[in-house]
Amino acid sequence: MTADNKYKDLLEKFTLLSQELMSKHTSFRVGGPADLLAQPRDKQTLTSILETAKKESIRVTILGGGTNTLVSDKGIRGLVIVLSALKSNPCMVENTDKSQEDKKTIRADGGERLSTVVKFAMDQGLSGLEFAAGIPGTLGGAIMMNAGTAAWDISRVIDCVDVIDTKTLTCHTIKRKNLAFSYRQLQLGDKIIVGAHLTLAKADPGIIKKGFDQNLKTKNRTQPVFLASAGCFFKNPSTGSPAGKLIEDAGLKGIQINGAQVSELHANFIVNTDNARCEDILALKNLVQKTVFEKFKIKLETEVKVTGE
Repeated sequence: MTADNKYKDLLEKFTLLSQELMSKHTSFRVGGPADLLAQPRDKQTLTSILETAKKESIRVTILGGGTNTLVSDKGIRGLVIVLSALKSNPCMVENTDKSQEDKKTIRADGGERLSTVVKFAMDQGLSGLEFAAGIPGTLGGAIMMNAGTAAWDISRVIDCVDVIDTKTLTCHTIKRKNLAFSYRQLQLGDKIIVGAHLTLAKADPGIIKKGFDQNLKTKNRTQPVFLASAGCFFKNPSTGSPAGKLIEDAGLKGIQINGAQVSELHANFIVNTDNARCEDILALKNLVQKTVFEKFKIKLETEVKVTGE
């Protein structure tokens, strides 16, 4: 069966991209072609695409804003669904429990940029997202990765999430108490986040903006925000020094394999300095893990998700 015949129903029903380079859809600017790529704008279209792919037994890969993902040089077989266009509804303040007069809940679509949600909260005089200053990607992706800093993470402000179950193709809402958050991840099984409800505290807008600006200034000063990367590459160990300090102490700051480099500014960032390939980044990852383990007997786990053929 040819690729065109295999994907006939999808191509006939939806506007899809064929052989689209994933380097265009990841912050690392790395990755070969996807057989097909969809960018649904609403959950109805997303559900229809999932239904058709399921009927035709086509493998589906879900991608948010591509800010924490490294895609193989060979690309991704099957259908890739990019959720960054899934933002048909504007951010809004919901009715809240009158017993919590010092708080409000906002709702936003999963494909909305995290920066947009943060700005909306600030404009409403709501505090709790200042930690996310400068964090790229979508709201849904930030929740899936439990994005955060050493002091705070997004799980602390989640009230509930709206999801599509990819097995049953049904939509439902999951309350915070039933969400399995942990360090830099959310275990959600076969479900896709299409929206989220965040409970934030009322506060002085000037104080909120001051905290946001301070966090953004610190991030811009200490991280290579203007180079292509996927953010912090390794998880911090549960005890002892953080990953960046271990990598720096191992003498690896600035080390390079072709276009992939351990950042000279923050050692827990691998950056694409000049047309790096996935294989270069993975080779550098392996070198960092091997060296840190040899020196400190600590195995660094990756925070970045690797996907593709």
